[in-house]
Amino acid sequence: MAKSVVAFSLEEFDPTYTRVLVGDANFKYTDLTNLGTLEVITGFAYFQGSQVKNLGQLTTIGGTAYFGDSQITDLGNLTTIGRYAYFEGSQVENLGQLTTIGGDANFRNSQVKSLGNLRTIGGNAYFEGSQVENLGQLTTIGGTAVFGQSEIKDLGNLTTIGRDANFYESQIMDLRNLETIGGDAYFEGSQVKSLGQLTTIGFFANFEYSQITDLGNLTTIGRNAYFRNSQVKSLGNLRTIGGNAYFGDRTYLEAEWEKRKNK
Repeated sequence: MAKSVVAFSLEEFDPTYTRVLVGDANFKYTDLTNLGTLEVITGFAYFQGSQVKNLGQLTTIGGTAYFGDSQITDLGNLTTIGRYAYFEGSQVENLGQLTTIGGDANFRNSQVKSLGNLRTIGGNAYFEGSQVENLGQLTTIGGTAVFGQSEIKDLGNLTTIGRDANFYESQIMDLRNLETIGGDAYFEGSQVKSLGQLTTIGFFANFEYSQITDLGNLTTIGRNAYFRNSQVKSLGNLRTIGGNAYFGDRTYLEAEWEKRKNK
């Protein structure tokens, strides 16, 4: 049975018995091809340019994880990345058991097609130029989500985007289970036709040059709302616009809104 040992530096790391590595780990300048019994890296983990091919028993990276220009294709037993996850330029195809990314997740120019068991991205999620087609079990993006020029057509189980949501030049047509966009919502130039279960947009909402005709369950826009040059036919359940509302030639919408404001 492997002995539980804490290594305080990468130089002290021995893959035959080390379970926890305290601090940052840059494997580029080592001869390691696998991580052996290692289960936890408390700091950053740099795999670019390294010979590591297998994460072995590793379950946790406390800091940022860099997989670009590495030989790793499968994250195996890794469940948690505490901060940022960089897959851009990597060979990673399978996220394995990964459920949590605490910070930003960069999938640009990566080989990842499905997010698998991933449930939470705490920061921004960058999908433009990626091969991601399926959000898997993902329910929460804490920061901004950029879907433009991606292969994603369905938001799946996603319920919350904490900051901005940009659908410009995306293939998404239905927001499905999404309930909250905490920041700005950009629908201009998108294919979105249905807002699904969306009830709240925290800041600006831009419907100009979009294909949206019905606001569905949307009740709240925290700041300005732009309906000029839109196809919106009715305000539906909308009750709150925290800033200004710009209707342009959509005079019937403006009249509808004035009645609601005066109630």
